[in-house]
Amino acid sequence: MAEEAGILVVSLDFELYWGVRDLYTKAEYGTKWLRERERISDMLELFRESGVHATWATVGMLFFADRRELLAGLPALRPSYADNRLSPYGEIEAGSVGDGEAEDPYFFAPTLIEYILRTPGQAIGSHTFSHFYCTEKGQTVDEFYSDLQAAVAVAEKRGIHLQSLVLPRNQLRRQYMRKLPELGFKTYRGNPRHSLYRAGYSVSDHILRRALRLGDSYMNLTGHHTYPVDSISPRLPIDLPASFFFRTPPGPLRRLEPLRIKRIKESMTHAARQGQVYHLWLHPYNAAEDETFRSLEAVVKHYRLLSEQYGMISLNMEELGERVLAGAEKAAMAIPDEPVEFTENRGLQALIE
Repeated sequence: MAEEAGILVVSLDFELYWGVRDLYTKAEYGTKWLRERERISDMLELFRESGVHATWATVGMLFFADRRELLAGLPALRPSYADNRLSPYGEIEAGSVGDGEAEDPYFFAPTLIEYILRTPGQAIGSHTFSHFYCTEKGQTVDEFYSDLQAAVAVAEKRGIHLQSLVLPRNQLRRQYMRKLPELGFKTYRGNPRHSLYRAGYSVSDHILRRALRLGDSYMNLTGHHTYPVDSISPRLPIDLPASFFFRTPPGPLRRLEPLRIKRIKESMTHAARQGQVYHLWLHPYNAAEDETFRSLEAVVKHYRLLSEQYGMISLNMEELGERVLAGAEKAAMAIPDEPVEFTENRGLQALIE
């Protein structure tokens, strides 16, 4: 057993229809996933009972009370995607968005945000303002920061200070991360270092890449993707790499669900035994169906077992970021006569690939 306790980190991409509007119509979303709204309360109760701390990375547009407030809070710059379907602003201004949460639960969620905040161990992070895609063609870094400024503004209006960022579809561009601390962000969810995951996800990804990632969900093809806390650079913004995506299983693969849960449990156990971090991420709709919610319950039950056997703990992204910064401060105070220079730990790549 490792001297340090293993850590379970859970982050959720909370986006409702904003996150899939380029993939599904509202009717398709309503048929398939609108139940995620009612399932969120079940997830919060599960996390509360089991001591699971989670970061709910929330699309900024979900904070608004009604359409008029949303229109007043739009960013100065809009993403100039080459594919116009990726941008939500045309349909917003065309009146396709209803007037508030009661009328249009696809696009507004202030009551759900309040419910999350009232649940112990849960934190609200950012999933950008408009579900901004950082690696799609056409958009710029200035448009990205204009988007984040709008997200920070509406959150602060609700008394929430955003400290963590999760990029939609994990589309990470490191040059876009440099100014995050200026907006108050301390952490962001990075990608596993393996080449299958390093660039995030896109609908334009090659079918072979997508197939290999799907296979990796059921068989350990790329490793556990766990990492020790002392491998995390304390330089802001702090990169907290993901370990596993709790995706919605494709219909034909539902019978293989025990294999997927086994894959997750084995990596969690590895993290607990080695005193490392296991960062699980999902969307609420990935656990909206009864079958997938039972799978999430199995994962949480396994966390409780690891907590009892190995002392594993659960931290949200904000809490893990604070632990990293506190460790760096303690290390600096231990040798006051020598300047401490923090550099990225390149050993992490060898560790998890």
